[in-house]
Amino acid sequence: MRLFIRKLLQKVGYDIVKYHPKYKMGDFDTQNLEGEFKWLKEFDFKTILDIGANEGQFADKMHAVFPSATIYSFEPIPETFSILQKNFEKIPQIKPVNLAIGDVPGEIEFNKNESTASSSFLEMTSQHTDNFYFAVETVPIKVKVESLENAMKDKSIVFPLLIKIDVQGFEEKVIKGGMEVIKKADLVFCEVSFVELYKGQSLFEKTFQTFKDLGFVYVGSIEQLRSPGTNHILQADAIFIKSK
Repeated sequence: MRLFIRKLLQKVGYDIVKYHPKYKMGDFDTQNLEGEFKWLKEFDFKTILDIGANEGQFADKMHAVFPSATIYSFEPIPETFSILQKNFEKIPQIKPVNLAIGDVPGEIEFNKNESTASSSFLEMTSQHTDNFYFAVETVPIKVKVESLENAMKDKSIVFPLLIKIDVQGFEEKVIKGGMEVIKKADLVFCEVSFVELYKGQSLFEKTFQTFKDLGFVYVGSIEQLRSPGTNHILQADAIFIKSK
């Protein structure tokens, strides 16, 4: 219904836009952060790969938990990357990289969404547009893509290694192009979907099996995205730990 109303308004020159303020460094409750990620500290991560960094929300939290760890934050959208750079210009441990991660190198058309966190190489389905009226409009841009293995060739990895993958339906491509790096990780946070929000994306069952085949065990999720209308769970940030 909201999408229908929005389209009617657009025909007469108006629009409905949900306001998303720019991310502010340290925009989290430190006490809650300590509780949420207390269990992570036992890993004592030295290197963190933040794939799909957006403006640095995840990197900011991980830097608070692991202040000496080197964090490589990959973000393909030029304008968002500029914000990412500015957010961490005084933190040398966080290293922004203006690059998309996939399975093959090149330059590929990317769907830049009005809500940048919903941007993807894949086309949105009605499941996405019906649930998130503020993340509907996209414009095509060209972005540089590299496999994770190639992207990390000239970068130092000190173990233990944490990897986070949040790429809006492109997770299987990231994994395919970075298996040798991913297999060395002690823990992976990976966004998984339970319904098809992007056309052709892999759902939880396939991603679960992929990580299982790589020697990881699924141990739960840290966050869930629900439908604003029905409250059904649409996505989650799954936790995969390398089996001993």
